[in-house]
Amino acid sequence: MILNLQRMDVLERVKKRKDRFESRGSNFMARKKWWVTGLLFLIALTIQLLYIRSYNVGYFISPDGLHYSNIAENFLKGQGLVNTANFVQKDDGDIIRQAIQTREYIVGPVYPILLAVIYGLFGLMNFKMVILVLHSILSAASAILAYKTGELLFGKGYAWIPFGLTLGYPIFAFWGMYVLTETTYIFTITLFLYLLARYGKEIQRPKLRTILYLGAAIGVSNLVRPFLLLFFPVLGFWILWSHGWRLKIALRDFVIIVMMTVAVMSPWWIRNFIKYHEFIAVSNYGSYELYLGNNPLTITDKYFYYAQPSYDPEVKARIEKLPIPEQEKEYKQLAVSYVLEHPFLFIQRTFEKEKNLFWQPISPIEGQLYKMKGVFLDKWYLLLGLLGVLFSLFSLKRYSFLLLFVVYYSFIVSMITVVEGARYRLPVMPAMILLGSLVLVIAIKEIGRLAGLNSGAGRRVG
Repeated sequence: MILNLQRMDVLERVKKRKDRFESRGSNFMARKKWWVTGLLFLIALTIQLLYIRSYNVGYFISPDGLHYSNIAENFLKGQGLVNTANFVQKDDGDIIRQAIQTREYIVGPVYPILLAVIYGLFGLMNFKMVILVLHSILSAASAILAYKTGELLFGKGYAWIPFGLTLGYPIFAFWGMYVLTETTYIFTITLFLYLLARYGKEIQRPKLRTILYLGAAIGVSNLVRPFLLLFFPVLGFWILWSHGWRLKIALRDFVIIVMMTVAVMSPWWIRNFIKYHEFIAVSNYGSYELYLGNNPLTITDKYFYYAQPSYDPEVKARIEKLPIPEQEKEYKQLAVSYVLEHPFLFIQRTFEKEKNLFWQPISPIEGQLYKMKGVFLDKWYLLLGLLGVLFSLFSLKRYSFLLLFVVYYSFIVSMITVVEGARYRLPVMPAMILLGSLVLVIAIKEIGRLAGLNSGAGRRVG
């Protein structure tokens, strides 16, 4: 009896020591992981700052940028997130002036609030610090998220590939020089893709916090720019398919995501309804672009919508006499009625705009016009990503969320309006970079395999 008690006491002490050792090891690995992440972030931030320094200007500004800035200033002055000034750019593109305000532009609140933080720290309209601090940090964080997504998809040994490709994409860097939402929504889209990859990794037993984070990320991203507002049917299908068509489990996760998205976005909806007495999901403009994009006379291989033919000159003249909110409603109704009346032509023209505009690389002339650096790389990034689309079909379960997002976004943008690549293709490029990384991962693995075979053959001959 005494011997048994002594043996149990010894075993208990051994177990406690083992638990302490495992706890220390776990803490050490966690600390090491954070150190690696911190080091990568500093590397990414340094590269961003070096890029900014290479330009001979501190920032670029546009009428849209001044609209966001105006809202941020009003927010700091206690007037709320309201737009009280309109700005226009002259035809030569160099001079921006304030114009008579014909409407209050309502935009998502996230970017104006971020601008307000920078202005509160460094002074009003300090555009240079917006780029040096806000955009640099968000760009570096996007590269870290690409690294983390690479870990989930390809393993730690290959996570540096999407990290490097994200930092090396010149169009990300170029639009990061603008006081616009581009850098912010690249970050939120990259976060969204990371959380989708994490959810896919946990698909057998998804963690509640991953599901909640995913819903929150969709909500925040929509409050920057509403790119994911129509993504829910696609997301629901992917979740159901990923769960092997088990409806109960898939529906549970989907409902939690939707509820979390609503929880994040609803304060903005409530605010808009109280202030404007109408439901405004994110912004109060864009109907003209929708109308133009589905105009039967619109050219599908040329952008610059002011030069596009009119749907109907008489109808357009009538609509422009209406108050701005009524114009939005009329243009939206015209666009929707056209889509419903000509569904097959609508699909045909949408694919034409994808082929002729959305997926076209930036031309050297455009690169010179915008003074972009490394613009020729855009073509190679696109080719690498499209090759990755092909390779991903052989491992569809793992990469399906990337494919669905690419198809969804390219179709939605081409459906709504008439825009060329570059800036309007930016939100899809985080997914294309991950797909392009797949190509490089396969190439590196294949080279390693062939090198191993040759080495083995050499030893046998020797």
